Amino acid sequence: MVDTREGSSDNQRKALSVSAAVNIAKSVLSEHTFHIVGEVSELNQKPGYKAVYFTIKDESASLPCLMWISRYKSAGVPLRLGARVEVVGRFTIFAPKGRMNFDVSSLRLAGEGDLRAQVAQLALKLRNEGLMDAARKRPVVPYPQRIGLVTSPRGAAVHDVLRTLRRRYPLATILFAGVPVEGKQAAQGLIQGLQTVIQAGAEEVLLVRGGGSFEDLMPFNDEALARFIASSPVPIITGIGHEPDTSIADMVADLRASTPTAAAEAVSPSKEDLFATLDSMAQRMTAVFTHRISRSINYVQAYESRPIFRDPNYLFSNDLQLADHYQTRLEQSMGRFGVTDASRLEQMQLRLGRAIPQSLEDQKRALVQAAQRLNSTLGNQLTVHEHALSLRSLALNQTGKTLLDPYKQCAALITSRLQDLSPLAALERGWSITKDDRGGVVRSIDQTKPGAKLAVQVTDGVIDCTVDETTPNPLIAIQDLP
Repeated sequence: MVDTREGSSDNQRKALSVSAAVNIAKSVLSEHTFHIVGEVSELNQKPGYKAVYFTIKDESASLPCLMWISRYKSAGVPLRLGARVEVVGRFTIFAPKGRMNFDVSSLRLAGEGDLRAQVAQLALKLRNEGLMDAARKRPVVPYPQRIGLVTSPRGAAVHDVLRTLRRRYPLATILFAGVPVEGKQAAQGLIQGLQTVIQAGAEEVLLVRGGGSFEDLMPFNDEALARFIASSPVPIITGIGHEPDTSIADMVADLRASTPTAAAEAVSPSKEDLFATLDSMAQRMTAVFTHRISRSINYVQAYESRPIFRDPNYLFSNDLQLADHYQTRLEQSMGRFGVTDASRLEQMQLRLGRAIPQSLEDQKRALVQAAQRLNSTLGNQLTVHEHALSLRSLALNQTGKTLLDPYKQCAALITSRLQDLSPLAALERGWSITKDDRGGVVRSIDQTKPGAKLAVQVTDGVIDCTVDETTPNPLIAIQDLP
């Protein structure tokens, strides 16, 4: 039988105060030292505080921590959100609030130091193989038609790149591959994204992502990704993280930009530079075509100025002069011949009369043949040059029309705007323009008085009138009231 009377309490114990219970728990917890690894999720480090307050977490729990300023400065490890740290200390309880904290006595980065050493070792290995040599890196394509973009579809980097390319170089087609940029499978996803855009016809590829911790950027330090970038058939431009961030992918890439936006600017010529280049090329083309046309004109004019085309007697001048010379000698010789030589002279005349036409006929046939050959040769040459001139004239006309079209459109737009702003258009809509006797435009009743002469211009002429009286606008008078 159990005695339940007040006072008979072998099992009854004395109740503790809250302070006593908390102090007992605090003493029990402080007897043990723990090594804990976690990721910094919260950080409160304000000037004047005696301690640094932060929270570390893993997949299923979080732990508030504090570290006195003197210990924190001695550790030499700057805390930041997302950093993975290893802390050593004891559990303690802040009695006034009943809150449990972990009092950190020492602090160091967990894993990142080893990761940095591994990355440095891999970078040295790839550098010794020549994958980072400047001689093997390809130049950026000056005017690409298809640009590949490999990054996360949900980050800010993709929007920065697309916005920059749309503003600077809207002519290019963007071949986008959305892949994860964090996690264990991110490196393989980046390689597959690069392969996809290259096979789709990208002339150069942008590999970008926004900023993050060293561990977040680890997929870009993958050896397989670095070797793929080095062996890529097209230039690869990286824009990973921010200015201080440098990964192995940056080192082996053909061009490394400080940010995703800078990478987009590196592969896209600005519209102003492109227009200036086109204007310069148009001027050079115009000069070349003008020079060729002038040279062809001079060539044709040189043929035209030759005596053979200007004087029909040029080919026969020597023969005609020789005939006149023989005739003169013959006439002079006739006076010296006697009667006895008359028959002989007649025979010579007959022979000469037969020989000269025959000689002239031979010369004529030779001249005709030469003329035919000359006409054929000259005709072929003129045909070639006429064809070349027609092609150049057609190309010049097409080029001229292409160059004039933007200015015609601009002139039409300016003409339309001038028409909208023309005072004549206002007159056609029923408005009028009132001028005083000095030609000034009357905008207020204060500029005239009764008896003044006014000229009212309407759409089809001018109305001369005299002011009888002026009436103020009551709405304006009401607005002027205080």
